[in-house]
Amino acid sequence: MAWTDKQKQLAVRACRAAGISEAQRVDLILRNFRHAHAGDKITSTAPKLTNRDYAEFLAVVERFAGGKLLHFTDGYWQKEAADALARMRYRARGIAASLEESGKLAPNGVGLAGWIRKRVTAGETDKIDDLDYHGLLALNLGLAAYAAKNAVATLAT
Repeated sequence: MAWTDKQKQLAVRACRAAGISEAQRVDLILRNFRHAHAGDKITSTAPKLTNRDYAEFLAVVERFAGGKLLHFTDGYWQKEAADALARMRYRARGIAASLEESGKLAPNGVGLAGWIRKRVTAGETDKIDDLDYHGLLALNLGLAAYAAKNAVATLAT
């Protein structure tokens, strides 16, 4: 998935705020992202750039800026880049919230915890933060299938 226009604009503003020139942005930072290579060009408009690339890119820019970038809290992008599973947890919580609103899952996180305990970890844990990549993948796929089966619209499905 290519970066959105909003992401590209924020990346440029962040670089300016950190004192990184256009040439430095391309030569020193984007060159290190294999998804930024489109043919013979290195560009932030490359169609294969991912959200993970975006977080890692801004983490580099944040370091240039001394740890604080624009309106974000200190070290925000460092933490975001280090947590590769944050988007998966966000998606699972979004699907669960839609299911709770429709009455198909017990409210206040109880249904989500039960789903994790019974269908993902076989009783080892009921906390989404304890899940690894494969656990989160199973959770997301299961919740999405359950939502589709029950005709529950979600932003994530």
